[in-house]
Amino acid sequence: MSASEDNLLRFLHEFAAMSEQERDLAVGVLSQEDRDALIALESARSATVEADLMEVLDSGHAGLDKLREVTDPVELLTVINLAARERPDLFAEALFAALVLYRGWDSAQTPSIASLREQWHWHVHEQIQSTDDNDEGSER
Repeated sequence: MSASEDNLLRFLHEFAAMSEQERDLAVGVLSQEDRDALIALESARSATVEADLMEVLDSGHAGLDKLREVTDPVELLTVINLAARERPDLFAEALFAALVLYRGWDSAQTPSIASLREQWHWHVHEQIQSTDDNDEGSER
């Protein structure tokens, strides 16, 4: 992480603990670049709040499955770069799924990540169960 990004993260941590008046003063002393980054972060956060995380994980996992089909390392990096440029939402969903689903499973995981991963596993189990039940019904 660059020094600028590190400073912004530190600022955000401190910013969360400030009163509204302190926040206004703190934003006033930021550089234009840092103000723009703060606005971009708030915009991304607002869009994320409304996202259905199970749908995001489903879509991201499907994207990861497609990437696993690419066996040549150069082609894999090419596809990833193309997705990052041309399909940023898909790229973000796949990255999100990779981080949530494939991180270490040790006790160092935050409870919120562990809970989301468990919810997604139950979600997938229910989808599989529903598919199996539908398949059995159509065979009759």
